[in-house]
Amino acid sequence: MKNLEDFIKNNKEQISSFDLPQEHLERFEKKLYKKNTINKIYWYSLAATVLILISLSVFIRNEQLQTNDIVNTESLISLGEVSPQYKEVEEFYRKDLYRKIYELQQLNCKINPEQKEMIDEELQQLDKVYQSLQEELKQNQSDERIINAMINNYQYKIEFLELVIEQIKENC
Repeated sequence: MKNLEDFIKNNKEQISSFDLPQEHLERFEKKLYKKNTINKIYWYSLAATVLILISLSVFIRNEQLQTNDIVNTESLISLGEVSPQYKEVEEFYRKDLYRKIYELQQLNCKINPEQKEMIDEELQQLDKVYQSLQEELKQNQSDERIINAMINNYQYKIEFLELVIEQIKENC
């Protein structure tokens, strides 16, 4: 390394007076640009691959969760399985609940996405509570508190939907 430095110092005038061949600078810039382009393509393809892998893993995880939910709900017990009396009550509330959901869907007023998301989240929360009550009922079918809580859950869903429908109708 020392020899190279000495050579450059001793021959500084000759090196400085040396002219580059024609179009040397253009060729150098093309090579430099080509290297940067390849580098960008590499990073873009790497980023795209990562995004695809993340999307695929989220999709697979979501499918697994939905499958688990289906399996879990099949092992749950309904009020109708406890007694015929509760079967009638459950059918009554289910029909009323489905009517309210249908009525909400048939409203001509547009619901903004945030409101729809909030409504869906509330109904999902109530469904989760109902499923946990079903699990408890499976353990103890004679517990009136669980049965009443399940009926109250239906009533709350219906009241919630009635309130939402009323507010949407008022804002049309």
